[in-house]
Amino acid sequence: MEEETIKPLPDPARCDAFWAREDVDRPLLSCWVGSFTIAGHYPHGTASLPNAELEPDDIVFEQFRPDYESLFVSHAAIGADVPWAAFPLMTMPWVEAIIGCPIYHRDGNIWAAPWLDTYEALEKIELKADNPWFVRLLELTDWLVELSAGRFPVSMSLMRGPLDLLSALRGPQRMCLDLFDHPEELDEALQRLTNIWIDIARAQLARIPAFEGGYSSGMINLWSREPMAWFQDDALALWSPKYYRRHLRSCEEQLSRCMGVTGIHLHPVSLFVIKDLMAMPELDVIEVNCDDEGPTMSDMIPYLKRTLKEKNLVIWGAFTMADLRVIKEHLPSRGLALQVMAETPDEVRITVDRLRRMWHD
Repeated sequence: MEEETIKPLPDPARCDAFWAREDVDRPLLSCWVGSFTIAGHYPHGTASLPNAELEPDDIVFEQFRPDYESLFVSHAAIGADVPWAAFPLMTMPWVEAIIGCPIYHRDGNIWAAPWLDTYEALEKIELKADNPWFVRLLELTDWLVELSAGRFPVSMSLMRGPLDLLSALRGPQRMCLDLFDHPEELDEALQRLTNIWIDIARAQLARIPAFEGGYSSGMINLWSREPMAWFQDDALALWSPKYYRRHLRSCEEQLSRCMGVTGIHLHPVSLFVIKDLMAMPELDVIEVNCDDEGPTMSDMIPYLKRTLKEKNLVIWGAFTMADLRVIKEHLPSRGLALQVMAETPDEVRITVDRLRRMWHD
């Protein structure tokens, strides 16, 4: 007798209700087994990498098969509303590599090094079809589709955003000084990086098939009827609202309308942009991390309430029972999704079960 293939499915009715901002009995639920420390998600594959500067051929897909299968199995039995999705190595800074940053690996950690010493070299930043890192990213996307064999959705890689990419190219300190020393060149660089980001995202999504009539958004895991793209600019925590509006907002507006469904990832230190994001009509969803170092859920409630008035919202974190009580008391379920995180599948399942009971009591 053949072993039955595991295939967790989305709850299309709940997912559709989330996007339509309908009144529902509880928030939409997705899950994340592990922590925000992502180096440990691919132990088998990263063990095969040299402790040195990486080349595209160093990413041997088959070395990562046990990691992806383990991630699939660990999420499969939890029973969330949205199934786990595979996406090209979250630990790998793909776009940074494509735009020329040297990529280094040591003991499971992978990072990009800056190289843009002068904006006179800006014209070197371009996307060519034969770029070796771009080719490798698309090959890995194809490999994941084959690995899935219809068992789980595949989504685009973590791509960050134009400011994060500029921070990688220039280094955080010089990126900040550029606001005063090279503002026009900074704007040109951000626009160039925005265009490249959109082209890379569309190239990936063109290779990803639908899963049960819809598409996954990957790391911040949702399921929608249309392909979805996430972006983030964590480096904006180094800027003030004035400089965000002057130099970055227009680029994020372009990203917000580059796909049928778009979302942005934020940390609490960047919540000062909420008002600006709410004014972007094409931006569909905002995700906010409940970070381990704070602030508390109660501290974030005013920002989250404001977001839910006009936008869909995802909150991602290792929620305590106190967090869930605060969310239930202060936030409507309409347009709200919770991505539950814990170190083990059992811990995630316990939290998901508790959450369901809390909202139905």
